Amino acid sequence: MKHLLAIATVLATALLVTGCGKNYAEGPQQSIRVDDTNAPNARLNLDSVVILDKSVQDAGSSKIAIERHGARTSPTGTLEAFAVVRNRTDFPQQLEFRATFFDSDGVPIEGPSGWKRVFFDPNMIQGYNEFSTKPNSQHYYIEIREAR
Repeated sequence: MKHLLAIATVLATALLVTGCGKNYAEGPQQSIRVDDTNAPNARLNLDSVVILDKSVQDAGSSKIAIERHGARTSPTGTLEAFAVVRNRTDFPQQLEFRATFFDSDGVPIEGPSGWKRVFFDPNMIQGYNEFSTKPNSQHYYIEIREAR
């Protein structure tokens, strides 16, 4: 029995010593860009529209189509982001949209806006638009999800 206790003590000491010898970096770390061929779009693409819910945009059975999107300068000098979306189903849908605005360097300067609910009749095309509040907005990012 003493022999087993001695072996267990040696093993425990060895594990403790090897764990103490490692240096663990704490605090801020340099970022690493993830390049994954399985997720080529796993980054923020400015001036784009993204569908958040898989149930809305599954491969082979998408319920909606983004027909068009873009941005233009409003009469007040702010940026108006818009998306034109088609309901590809034979039933009504409720979707929610929101937009985030970025400066010329791609830094978010306002937003995201509140979720705005948009109602779609069957096979209907409907538009969404959002205005920035800052005149130095240069880019947009629109998100779409199923209404909650």
